[in-house]
Formats: sequence, C-alpha cells, structure tokens
Amino acid sequence: MDLTSTLRRAARGMREEARLHVVSVSSLTIAFLCLGVALLMLANLDALASSWERAGRVTIFLRDGARQSDVEELATALSAIPGVTTVTHVSSAEAREQFVEDAQLGESLETLPADAFPASLEVELAGGSGEVGSQAIADRVSRFAIVEDVETYRGWFSQLQSLLSAGRGVAFALALLVLVCVLFVVGNTIRLAVAGRRDEIEVMKLCGASDRFVRDPFIVEGAVQGFLAALVAVVGLAIGFVLVRGPLDATIASLAGMHTVFLNPVVALGVLVAGAAVGALGSALSLRRYLTV
Repeated sequence: MDLTSTLRRAARGMREEARLHVVSVSSLTIAFLCLGVALLMLANLDALASSWERAGRVTIFLRDGARQSDVEELATALSAIPGVTTVTHVSSAEAREQFVEDAQLGESLETLPADAFPASLEVELAGGSGEVGSQAIADRVSRFAIVEDVETYRGWFSQLQSLLSAGRGVAFALALLVLVCVLFVVGNTIRLAVAGRRDEIEVMKLCGASDRFVRDPFIVEGAVQGFLAALVAVVGLAIGFVLVRGPLDATIASLAGMHTVFLNPVVALGVLVAGAAVGALGSALSLRRYLTV
C-alpha cells in the first residue's frame, strides 16, 4: 500500500478529530512527564554516585588547638601512604569561606564564626583505591592524638547505592504504568475515531478495501499521539531543567561535589521512540474489535 496515501489519510483524520487528539496527547504528556522526572532524578543520582566513586576522598577532622607541627607530621605520614595523591590542610576560616562560596546563600552564613567549621586534612586518593584504601587511611590516622574524626564517605556512598537501586525500581514501575496509560488512552481515542468514521469505513470495505488499508492510518495516528506526547514531555522537562539548574548547582549540587545533568540523548530518544511504538501498539490492539486482522 502507498505510504504517502496512508500518511495523507492519517493527517486528514487527525484534522477532523483534532479536539479528540489534543485531549489524548495532553493526557499522555502528563504520564510521560512523570516518567521523565523519574528518569532525570535517576540520571543525577547515578552521576552523583559515579562522581563520589571516582573522587576517592577522605576528610580527617582535627581537634581544636592542634599544633601546626603535629598537623605537618600527620600530613607527611599521609603522603607516604600508597594511593594518596594530595593532602591539603584546610583551616577553620578556609572551611567557612569555602562553604559560603559553594552554598551561595548570601550574607546569612557569613556571620557564622570560623570555629563552627573544624579544621581538616583533605586527602585525595588515586582512582581505583576504593573502600579498602579509605579504610586503611582511617585505621592509620586514628592513633594520632590531633585527629577528632575521620570521614571516609563509604557509609554515605552505600546508602546512595541503595537509593539508586530503589530509584531504578521506581523508574521501571513508572515505565510500566506509562505503558498501560498509553495503551488505554490511545486505544480509547482510536475507538472514538473509528466510531466517528464508521460510515466512511463501511463504504471503503464495500468498495473492496482491505483491512490493512483501513487499519494503517489509525495506527499512524496512534503512533503520532504517542510520539507527540513524549516529545512535549521531553521538551517541557528540558525547559524546566534549564530554569532550575542554576539554583540547584549553586546549592545542593555544589555541596555534593557535582553538577546536575540532563537525560542522556540516547535515553531521551528512547522515550520518543517508545512513545511512538506504544501508541501504534495501542491503536492496533483497539482495532481488533472492529476489523479482522
């Protein structure tokens, strides 16, 4: 069958039932938007986990009044540990200044005393050192009297991995929910469209038109509905992301040591393709009750 004829008849049908299709696309857009938000959160959680995994960072908090000679001795001992790349001493004043700069919360934090931010030694590990390297450093420095506490971030990282696993489960559940929603909405829309063009269909059948000739334009309509809904959702999500990215990067993201990311282009394209495919499937399934396939 001529593809051009199919597309032309599908376009004419969508024009004639424009209000019906607009309602359908609007409903589906909300479903795809919810899925997109879940995927976006998952992408940023994954980026955060990757960032912290690559960082290989250990923070050693120092006791108040620690002597400079003792701090230098500890820094020298740390530099000699295999896998340690840099050791940086951060004073209380520097810690406060850095926090105020990263948080970008204005003068509300500038009045805090430097004592509110303990001095520390920031230890950077070579890539691949992992949890074993962090724990080895914690064990070695614990004997120094000037050490108040050691933060390896491994417990927090484990919690992040658990949250990431839960996020993947939520995204999968939402994907199934969107699938059901698309099948239901597109199916009902196509049924209404078929009912509105029943006389036209009967005339075509009497003139010898095949089931495929009658069915294909409706499948194209379903695919277009799913694709448009997914496209509007992705574009809307991108606009919203651009609007909130600045404030997020200035507060939460900067404190976590990363910048927010948008959906991977492959994922965004996959959402569009899936929208079209599921829309076509919903249309095909709805037509089984009206046409012999």
